[in-house]
Amino acid sequence: MIAVVVLAGGVFLMVTGRRQHERQRTRLDVNRELYEQRIQELDQEVAEGLLSEDAAQRSRRELDKRFVHENAELEQVHDERIRSDIWLPAVIVMVLGIAGYMAFGSWGLQRQADEALQALPELGRKVISDDTAQTTPEELETFALGLRQKLLRAPDDAVAWLVYGRVMLALGQMEQAIDAFEKSYQLDPERTSTQLSYAQLLVSTGDEQYLGKAARLLSQVLSDDPQNADALSLLGVVAYQRGDFEQAVSAWNLLLQQLPEADPRYQAIQQALADAEQQLAGAQMTLEVLVDVHPSVITQVPPDGTLFVYVRDPDGAPIPAAVVRQPVGEFPVLVTLSDADAMLDDYRLSGLQQWQVMARISDDERIDQAPGDLDAEPVVVEPGTEQVKLVIKDLKLEL
Repeated sequence: MIAVVVLAGGVFLMVTGRRQHERQRTRLDVNRELYEQRIQELDQEVAEGLLSEDAAQRSRRELDKRFVHENAELEQVHDERIRSDIWLPAVIVMVLGIAGYMAFGSWGLQRQADEALQALPELGRKVISDDTAQTTPEELETFALGLRQKLLRAPDDAVAWLVYGRVMLALGQMEQAIDAFEKSYQLDPERTSTQLSYAQLLVSTGDEQYLGKAARLLSQVLSDDPQNADALSLLGVVAYQRGDFEQAVSAWNLLLQQLPEADPRYQAIQQALADAEQQLAGAQMTLEVLVDVHPSVITQVPPDGTLFVYVRDPDGAPIPAAVVRQPVGEFPVLVTLSDADAMLDDYRLSGLQQWQVMARISDDERIDQAPGDLDAEPVVVEPGTEQVKLVIKDLKLEL
């Protein structure tokens, strides 16, 4: 914007100056033509005897003086007009340039930053201290800008980085929030509030790499304060998300032991603990399936076939709750099924009321039944059964 204004002003001044120069050159040319014409007339009058040579010389000197005087006056008028004509456009260009700089240049941005820094204490009391205050997104943006200015002057302020991270989180800037928390932690790695806030932020991402760092932060807190309720609660969440149900149960059990039943967190932790215990029981629940092949179908087993051993709900959908797939090899073969072999996160072996155990040999890698497949007679058992034996044979012949 500023460059455009300056360029336009420069072009205007150049064009104006050129026009003045061309106008002045035209008047000088006219004077010169009149001067030369009068000199020719004097020479002609001398030649015709109408004027003596001495009189002609005097006339020429007078004509020279007049020509020089008039041209000098023209130059002076020209200079005065140029100064008058250029002064006003020059002022206009300067004013527009300053206005553009104030509106769009770094001066305007610096003014906003300075105002944000001045408003920082008041906004800080509203954002941090007053729980009843309604903070607008614009106020948060101004508060964040003021914090950035403060951190430029004091980059080693761990608390300011912590507050800035929380503001960035409130504004939905996750990456900037994580960077700010990391800076705060690096500056003061022993500060418990930073460790807990940082761990909570990392847990909220659900990212495995961040969960590992959150677990390390929480372990650091618990090494100094084994009864820290916030750390125990978060550690249970981290362990649950990572599938370590045993650690989740341990953390939440310790937390419940120190929380009074009237605590608003008690019921939520109790429900989370029950879920983790169920998940742990399911993870520990396994079923061993011994699969053999009847001698009558040994020759029908495809050498490049696939063996499927799976469990499903006998009264539900045909989707397996747990399945193991492996190439056909030597028989008999022992296969172990557990919740780790689930196809869906919310449909597991431990969640069924009964187990229908099945085995199939297919000549391709698809579990769906197809012509030429060899199946075992399904067996229905109660959950918790430790071992089942299945024999693959040609069921069509038995029918």
